[in-house]
Formats: sequence, C-alpha cells, structure tokens
Amino acid sequence: MRVLVIEDDPDVSDTIISVLTNFFENVHVEHILDGTQFRRGQWRNSAWNLVILDLMMPGITGFEVCEQLRGFAATATVPILALTGYDTLQNEEKVKAAGATGYMAKPFEINKLREEIQRIAR
Repeated sequence: MRVLVIEDDPDVSDTIISVLTNFFENVHVEHILDGTQFRRGQWRNSAWNLVILDLMMPGITGFEVCEQLRGFAATATVPILALTGYDTLQNEEKVKAAGATGYMAKPFEINKLREEIQRIAR
C-alpha cells in the first residue's frame, strides 16, 4: 500500500506514519509538509492507494489539495482521509464536497485512526 501523508505538524505526521508502519503490511509512506512542497508536484510521479490530508497547513488548505487531487486523473478515485484540529460540521461538509472519503477530528485515538484507514482503504 502506498500512502501519501500531507501534514505540517511533525508530531501528528510521526503518529500517522507509525500507525501505518506498525499496523499495516507492505506500506510505503511519503510525506508532504506544506503547500510549497505540494505545489512542486512530485506526488504526481507515484500511484497512491490512500492520501491522509490535514485541512489547515501553511501555503495551502486541505480543501484546495483535495480538489487538486480529484482533478488529477491518477488520484481522482484514491481514498482521501481528511484530518483537522478545527472540527466543525461545515469543515466536514466542505471537504467531503471537495472529494474526501473520510473525516476525523484531531486529536484522534490511534485505534480509531487505524480503523478509519482500514475502512476507507478497502
């Protein structure tokens, strides 16, 4: 499974990567820190099975990222799990309208994250 993690908080990204590598087999993870790195477009050179996306990052919002991922043929149908520290019904509706498959509030429980990854990666 190839997973793209787009998250600016090092503690959160380390936790996500740890969950992926400890609970799932044959996982390859790449990490993007912010909008500048996302705009470089290196993520376009790989096929992804899952994207885990923070909604609020420097230089770009997760809403914009989600729309761009959905607009690119290779990622148009890849499951996207949106994470946010700003849990509101409006944010959930907006990111799902932009194409997110799943949504979780931060802070999250590790087991809940694992379960949600399993659910949307199927």
